[in-house]
Amino acid sequence: MDTLSTTGSAVALLFGLALVGVGAVGATMTQRHLDDIGRSRWALLALVPYGVLVGAGASLVRGWDLVASLLVGAVLLPLVGVVGRLVEVRRARRASRRG
Repeated sequence: MDTLSTTGSAVALLFGLALVGVGAVGATMTQRHLDDIGRSRWALLALVPYGVLVGAGASLVRGWDLVASLLVGAVLLPLVGVVGRLVEVRRARRASRRG
C-alpha cells in the first residue's frame, strides 16, 4: 500500500466529512432563520448551496461522481427541508386543534 495514496484518501475523507457537516449545519441554521423571520417560502432556494456542499462531501467520502452528487444534493436537501417543515406545521396545527 502506498503511503501517499493512503494519506490522500484520508485527507479526502476528512475534507468530505467536513463539507457534509458544514452543509448540514448551514442548512439547519438557514431553515430556522427563515422560519423565525417568516420567510419560509425562500427555503427551497436558500438551501440549494448547502445541498451542493453535502453532495460534494458525499462524493469525496464515498467516491461517487462529483457532478451527479452535486446535482442530487442540490435537489434532495432542499426537498427534505421543505418536507420537514410541512410535517412540523401539520403537527403544530393538529396540536392546536386538540388543546
